[in-house]
Amino acid sequence: MRSPLLHLFVGLACAIVSLLASPEAHADDTAPATFALIIGSNVSVDRDLPTLKYADDDAARNLDLFRVLGARTYLLSRLDDNTRRLHPQAAAEALEPRRAVFERTIAQIGADVAQARDRNLETTLYVLYAGHGSVENGEGYITLEDMRITGSDLARFLASIPATRIHIIADACNSYSFAYGRGPGGERRPLHGFQDAPQLTSDPRIGLLLSTSSARESHEWDAFQAGVFSHEVRSGLYGAADADGDGRVSYREIAAFVARANEAIPNDRLRPDVHIKPPAEGDTLLDIRRALGRRIDVDGTRGTHYQVEDGRGVRLVDFHNAPGQTVHLVRPPPTGRVYVRRLDDDTEFTVPASPGVIALADLESAPPRVASRGAAQEAFGLLFSLPFDQSVVDAYVANQSGSDAPTGGSRPRDARDRIQAPTTHLPVRAIVEWSALGLGVAALGTGAAFSVSAVAISRDTPRGSSQQSIAERDARISAMNARAGVAYVGGAVALGAGLGALLFWPAAAHVQAVATPQGGYLGYTHSF
Repeated sequence: MRSPLLHLFVGLACAIVSLLASPEAHADDTAPATFALIIGSNVSVDRDLPTLKYADDDAARNLDLFRVLGARTYLLSRLDDNTRRLHPQAAAEALEPRRAVFERTIAQIGADVAQARDRNLETTLYVLYAGHGSVENGEGYITLEDMRITGSDLARFLASIPATRIHIIADACNSYSFAYGRGPGGERRPLHGFQDAPQLTSDPRIGLLLSTSSARESHEWDAFQAGVFSHEVRSGLYGAADADGDGRVSYREIAAFVARANEAIPNDRLRPDVHIKPPAEGDTLLDIRRALGRRIDVDGTRGTHYQVEDGRGVRLVDFHNAPGQTVHLVRPPPTGRVYVRRLDDDTEFTVPASPGVIALADLESAPPRVASRGAAQEAFGLLFSLPFDQSVVDAYVANQSGSDAPTGGSRPRDARDRIQAPTTHLPVRAIVEWSALGLGVAALGTGAAFSVSAVAISRDTPRGSSQQSIAERDARISAMNARAGVAYVGGAVALGAGLGALLFWPAAAHVQAVATPQGGYLGYTHSF
């Protein structure tokens, strides 16, 4: 009798240990009420900026993620036709990203959060932005279709919302300046804020996760159909950045995860500098333990690059676990099957739409449904080529200890600080237009000067001059008139070219880099 009882006891003990070890078993029963304001704007109030392609896609995917996590969501985005087809729920809920709607939504969030507070609940608000942004008069701003929102503006709006904690995640150019600004000569201002206005950095409730620490651009990529930084952050928040497996993604973990994903790219301009500033009370960015009841477990037997797509072909997650590093991924919204692709042997696993926990090791692999996209981009094809685990987080933290400068992986601080101020590049069209017009005006002015000189010479001949003097005068007048004619003709041609460029040069819808023969798109999204 002892042997069966012993086996029963051991089996029961193992089951209890396994249950206690699972991430969701430790979920806090008093988890805060969660709210998420999600903004994605392809179009900026600054009409000289190019239209983006994927800010609306980022907004729709952020909505899907935070719905799975149980947040009450508010979506401001104008979805294009393709995004509406892929995300019908987002299409049904999206409001215009315009000033009046934004202000009404802020008021609604304030009322909803206040109601939760009055019911003695802690509250967490996430503000996620993808779109345009820039810097003016030393202060960064993001844009809606008809509104600029500076760091001071956002601090004022958030001050009216009585949330316990607020996390801001922003994918755009100059986003560091949005929070901190620049002083004279491009020097960083002190962290205590801009002039007399309350700032994001002075509110202890607010944490920041920003895509750039200086005047760098943020990038979109066709292979992701999303902003590169936004996709990397979402991948981490689904659970891929949870290096210690405690079911919570910390600011250090997500920063190390994004930095590691980009570390293999040789061109420094294409790697985002990640800036983090946790709230005063702790380092946790997102607690996913309650959502891990439905998850995909990828064990560390085979550390490699994995991709997760849904049945619509939407690429949801990328990660590269190190050998021995187990990854627990929150299951995406239950819209059908999910496909996990292992890149080292180009095999694919079909994850059924059943509830509960699915272990990738228990699934049968098969050839991928579609052929590999190939190199797509020589640079971005290297994303997630390096493995991620707790040692990467430890190294990342060690490199950043004692510094409140923007975090950016293992690069030295002087390299991150090299770019001190935003730079403005005139487009080729503007250079051609105004150069031609300026040249034309200058040439016509030169022709007029030669004509005036010719008249002056003709009037400056004394009476009784010799035939030789008169002949020399006539030669000089003829030369002046010839030069004037050349200047007039050249000026007219230059003016015509300038006016033609001004009136008929086609406006570019996107600013693109050169694609590889396999295809692909790299958009420079002069954005927040």
